[in-house]
Formats: sequence, structure tokens, C-alpha cells
Amino acid sequence: MTAKQFKRAFWDRVGPCDQILPLLDSLHDLSFFFKDRQSRQTMNNLRAVASAGVATEEETLGKVGYEFWNSEKVAIYLKQDEEVMRTGIPIINAFCPSPEQGSNAVIVFSKIPLRDKQGKIIGLAGVWRETESIRELPPTYKRLSGILKMIHEQYAEPLTVNDLAGKAGVSKSQFTRLFRKLFGLSPHDYLKSVRVNAAAHLLRETAKKTTEIALETGFYDHSHFTKTFKDIMGLLPREYKKRHSY
Repeated sequence: MTAKQFKRAFWDRVGPCDQILPLLDSLHDLSFFFKDRQSRQTMNNLRAVASAGVATEEETLGKVGYEFWNSEKVAIYLKQDEEVMRTGIPIINAFCPSPEQGSNAVIVFSKIPLRDKQGKIIGLAGVWRETESIRELPPTYKRLSGILKMIHEQYAEPLTVNDLAGKAGVSKSQFTRLFRKLFGLSPHDYLKSVRVNAAAHLLRETAKKTTEIALETGFYDHSHFTKTFKDIMGLLPREYKKRHSY
């Protein structure tokens, strides 16, 4: 028996994966999560449960992040999930705003695709933690932090990747490469996700029409807004609004 065969023989005998939760729960500064193909939570350790603002793991299961975070960052996470599950390419040690309500911290995270025994991607696994110090951030993050701030503050304006690259003082191709490496998304997709987050907030908190919201959040027309919102959030804007109407 080869070493790989020995390894496979053992892991083929292992039972339900949630038996590892006590081990993951012992890592108090790390949030572990597992999701299905629709980005619904399937397993979380205690740190991830706490970040969701609920008391038990059961309260997160079967839910998508926006159902408990109510965060202005969820669309970014969902777009990252979709990229990993569509391409099969992991995101390793990238950076993103923290999901915790009211936090301005930066997290470092990794996401990998999960496959069934036939090799089909059926979900993902991930881990994240807050950075303890600005010293942990790479020089390229500090270089692009002003661009990130611009995206989050000026998303409603007609920003282009060329504009952002110019502000960063690098070529468009170099900027796109650096941005994807740091944040796990292209600058174009990151900007779209920020706009969708802003639109989701207005859908939840105001009585504005979707056409008005589309224009307020940087989309050039209603159909473009509707398609982008559905691609990222998994719901049409009107469905999202209905779900969050009380």
C-alpha cells in the first residue's frame, strides 16, 4: 500500500465531519465555517457563531450571511464564495473588512472549494481572523487601502478600474492583479459587491423604489441592477425586500 492509499483508506472510514467541531471550537481567535453551493451555512465553530451575534450553531445552519449579520459587507463575501465555487480556485490569505457589526477591523481569510466523492464542487470551507496589528498587513495592502476607502465612500460615482489604477499610480493590469491577490476579487467585482451592499441596505431600511435605488448606488439602469443583485445575493431585489419587510 502506498502512502496515498494508506491516507485514503483511513479517511474513507472517517464518519461525520462535525466530530471535529470540538477541536475547531478550541481555536478561540479563528472563525471556521462550511457552506453549501448556495452559500448556506452548514457548520460553524464557536468563534464564527459569536461573530454572527447568535447563541448557538443551530441558529446559523441553513442560512446565508445576510440573514444574521445584517452586515454592509455580506455581498463581498458572497461574491468571493461564488468565485471559489465557480472556478475551483482557493482564495488564500486575502484581506477584507470584518463581518462583525460596527467593526472597522480587517480580517485575513482563506476559502477552499469542497468536492464530493465524484469531484463535483458542492460547497466551500473557510477560516478567518482579525488582524491584531497594522504591522500584520502587507505593504501592498497599505498601498491600496486608500483605493479601498474610495470604493466604499464613492461607490455611487461612475468609478472605473482605469480611474482606480490611476489613483494607485500603477497600470490597469498591475492594479487588477494586486487587488485580486489581496482581496480575492477583481476590483470590478469588488465595486459591484459594495454597490449591492448599499442597495440591500436601502431595500431593507427605506421605501424607495428599486429604480431609484439602482441609480443611487451606481448602477446605470434597472435591469443591470436587478441582474447584478440576483447574481450576488441569490434573490431579486423585490424578493430581498419582501424577506426583510417587517
